Amino acid sequence: MSAVELCLPADVQYVGLARLVVCAAARIAGMDSDRVEDLRIAVSEATTNAIMAHRRSGRPEPVMLRFGTDDQKRFQVTVVDSGPGFQPAAPEALNGRDWRDESGLGVTIIRGLADEVRFERGEGMQVSMRFALELQDLGAEDAADDLGSQSV
Repeated sequence: MSAVELCLPADVQYVGLARLVVCAAARIAGMDSDRVEDLRIAVSEATTNAIMAHRRSGRPEPVMLRFGTDDQKRFQVTVVDSGPGFQPAAPEALNGRDWRDESGLGVTIIRGLADEVRFERGEGMQVSMRFALELQDLGAEDAADDLGSQSV
């Protein structure tokens, strides 16, 4: 994976920055606008969860985001925190589920938006999300030509 790393202080005011940077990279990689919106929400949820885990456990370390395209033309984002982590319930286990264990619907939202999600618990929590890129057939020069010929 060609990856970029972004280290953020464990403060919710940086969630918007995470969204902005990751979504800009996804657009540059060729991600379709509708998929970028899915990515924006999933990154917001995962980053907020990581920051809250740090705050609850008093961890001073930054939250780490790694993102970029992989060799299968998918955009991958991994959010890593050093909080206590948790084991999310299986997606099928909706009946009798205690939503407080996952601090709400964030995990369910992420699972619904990403093509693939992996939760790994170690010295903290690592949430890896993959989104298919829907590349447009036009090259950059052709797209610029088409934009110039459109009437408004």
